[in-house]
Amino acid sequence: MYEYYCVIFDFDGVIADTGPIHYRSWKKLAEELNVEYDTEFFEETFGQQTVPIVKKMVSEEITNEKAQKLGKKKEQYYRDMLGDDIQPLPGVKVLIKALHKLHFKLAIGSSAPRKNIDLLLKSLDLNNFFDIIIAAEDIKNGKPAPDVFLTIAKDLKLNQKNCLVIEDAPVGIKAAKIADMKTIALTTTHEEEKLKDADMVLKDLSEIDYNEIIKLLKND
Repeated sequence: MYEYYCVIFDFDGVIADTGPIHYRSWKKLAEELNVEYDTEFFEETFGQQTVPIVKKMVSEEITNEKAQKLGKKKEQYYRDMLGDDIQPLPGVKVLIKALHKLHFKLAIGSSAPRKNIDLLLKSLDLNNFFDIIIAAEDIKNGKPAPDVFLTIAKDLKLNQKNCLVIEDAPVGIKAAKIADMKTIALTTTHEEEKLKDADMVLKDLSEIDYNEIIKLLKND
């Protein structure tokens, strides 16, 4: 029925509230490197790819190879800290299952490494609902560049105007807007004021159902 429409989910802060675990893993790496790292820096960079964050945290002068190595170390810390008790954010499973039943295309467009995404999707029993997953290693330019979202639309052979992005970070909202896609922002990791460019801002996905998604997508 709605196979020519796509809902694209960011992962961290949209599917699950992994922000606190990311913060602790970044903090651990920063302490090892004897560099400063605080919540303000975390909020400013959340949603970006790992390598640019490493360079901003340590030094823009370090090589990409060194930054990638440090980034992989941080991501391993993150996976080690993940517990079995992590849950999907409110409303996520209900909305995904409802959209899937209506034959919407479903996608994940994230700055996270694929290994992180696959691990948590399996843990949350959501690994069989998505038509495509585009992760950090699949694109050259991370958010706020629109590449991740445009790649999804292209691979699914859809008009980007028929795609809606659910995000929690300003860089993700900006990327979706550049891609000419509708946006819903969740206040998981940022205050509403920082997400004001989205078409709709919600506390979580329990505040919306598929009918409102359809209205947003059909409202040109």
